[in-house]
Amino acid sequence: MDKEWKFSIKDGKEIAMRPAEAADSEGIIKTLKSFSPERSYVLMEQYGKGVESEKDYITAMDTKNNLLLVAMFDSTVIGILEALQSDGGYRPETSHILGIGLHIKGEFRGFGIGLKMLQYAEEWAREQGFKKLEASVFTTNKRSLTLFRKAGFSQECTKVKRIRVGNEFIDEVCIGKWLE
Repeated sequence: MDKEWKFSIKDGKEIAMRPAEAADSEGIIKTLKSFSPERSYVLMEQYGKGVESEKDYITAMDTKNNLLLVAMFDSTVIGILEALQSDGGYRPETSHILGIGLHIKGEFRGFGIGLKMLQYAEEWAREQGFKKLEASVFTTNKRSLTLFRKAGFSQECTKVKRIRVGNEFIDEVCIGKWLE
């Protein structure tokens, strides 16, 4: 598998995808903190508290069993996909599973970038010997649910009233894709 994928989106912009490097830390944080309508339902902001801690995180990452993928436009991070081995690989019963988190800057949504990132992650996962991809998406995030379904993920369960935002309780959908 090529480490870097390049493709053009419908408006002619060229997008590159590759595993993240420590130098991407600031761009990753900016992308994670970028505004989107479902922002309050995204839990990835627990990562990337600061540039130095993000650099440390990337540098220390076990890249045999975990993937931090960036999508770039004009040397700017516009998307992040994180694929982490379930339970940190400490439980043999779940070590075949990768948990997926995905975020794309709002102005770059709807161009197929998320689907390409999921395809990259799937190819990488197969090469590493993983058998399953999993993600959890809040029911309010219709766009992400549609994207994952388009990529072949199926709903496995719903965690009812999983998170509270203000006075509203939101369900979480567990979705997965078997790779064999």
